[in-house]
Amino acid sequence: MYSFNKIIRDFTMGGIGQNLVYAFISAAYLFYFTEAVGFSAATVGTILLVVRIVSLFIDPCVAVLIEKTNTKWGKYKPYITAMPVMISLLLVGLFFQPNISKELHLIYVYVMTMLFWAAYAFFDIAYWSLVPSITKDAEKRVKLLTICKSGILFAAFGLGIGQMPLVHLLGQGNYAKGFSMLSVIVAVIFSVAGLMLSRTVSKFNDISTGSAKAKKATDNITGKQMITALKGNGQLIILTFAKLAIYIPIAVKSALGIYFYKYQLGNDSLGSFGSMVALPLTLILISACPKLLKTYSDKQVMSLFVLVQMLLCVCYILTTDLSAFYIVIDGISSALLGVYSLFFTNMVAACVEYGEWKTKIRTESVIFSTNTITSKLATGLSGAIAGWVLTGIGYNPNAAQTPQMLSALHYVLVFVPAIGLLIGFLILRKYILTADMYQKIVSDLSQGKYDSRP
Repeated sequence: MYSFNKIIRDFTMGGIGQNLVYAFISAAYLFYFTEAVGFSAATVGTILLVVRIVSLFIDPCVAVLIEKTNTKWGKYKPYITAMPVMISLLLVGLFFQPNISKELHLIYVYVMTMLFWAAYAFFDIAYWSLVPSITKDAEKRVKLLTICKSGILFAAFGLGIGQMPLVHLLGQGNYAKGFSMLSVIVAVIFSVAGLMLSRTVSKFNDISTGSAKAKKATDNITGKQMITALKGNGQLIILTFAKLAIYIPIAVKSALGIYFYKYQLGNDSLGSFGSMVALPLTLILISACPKLLKTYSDKQVMSLFVLVQMLLCVCYILTTDLSAFYIVIDGISSALLGVYSLFFTNMVAACVEYGEWKTKIRTESVIFSTNTITSKLATGLSGAIAGWVLTGIGYNPNAAQTPQMLSALHYVLVFVPAIGLLIGFLILRKYILTADMYQKIVSDLSQGKYDSRP
């Protein structure tokens, strides 16, 4: 019998590798293609928007394909085995500058970015779909996600601390060379982590999930039934809109922060110090979450954190030349954002059983694809918005910025995230899937009972 602790270990290693790639490309994409390549911020923003629009069509197809996969290696292992290497190669290709014209390079970037996110979708959806397959026990699930998210965030913040110093060290002042070499390092780590996970993923598939009736139905599920299952999962819809409302403006602030550090405070590596603040605080908050969730619901704890983060964003309006002031605020804000990932994943996992209870259709991959799509859509839209904002306020790559531009940038960093967090808080108030309700749903499903209400 493969122990639960070993499952946690292997699952966490896969998540660390994957999220190093995600953290790297999310933080580096806009800055790299404006400062190192020389594309306008609006051009890069448009790339991200177009790619996200395409992903809205590709990712559901990926989810359906995974849901219908039935091989001797199981449903998920083919994707978890093959995709890390493919994603890694595409990541390195993205940060490679071919000796071609700027127009052809732009086309190259469009193609590589689309291929990267398509490959990423296969791994991401398969990976997170494992969560409800591993355990339906609420406490075990929180333990799994707490340890996994702690490892993921430790790696992500570690990269945040070292990214710009490493770029400067590896590139010797050349952004293009520095980012390219760092992409190779991240790619190698992900490839190794993916191989480690693939060796044991079959053990995850051996663990029983859902009712036998639901499993049989899933084998023959149609696209129309999948749409019906999503439409009938009201709690999943609420989480999707809440996540977009919170993540998009916060990601806009994160994408613009490095420009604020470089041109307002004079050092593009200051974000590393923010990650130094965020890392220990995140680990403390993550470790406290299981205890908090024994007394309070996901919704209550997360709503409190959202309000605290909103107040921090408002504090950002204060003008000072003291870099530490902004570093501390950004560090605390990043720590809170890291904790949200734990809550959203846990709540989406609960929506698998809720959706089956409401619609008699169990679709782990389709439901978790909404979490993936939401994250990628937030990243893409935030990058697009950040690029357009930079162009709109008069940003010029690698040049002295005007006082007007810097002032406008400062106000954007205050009000965009604060308003988004408020909207997200209000949407979360509609979420009703409590721990007691979830346990009742699990009990009903084990007895073959479903929600009889219209």
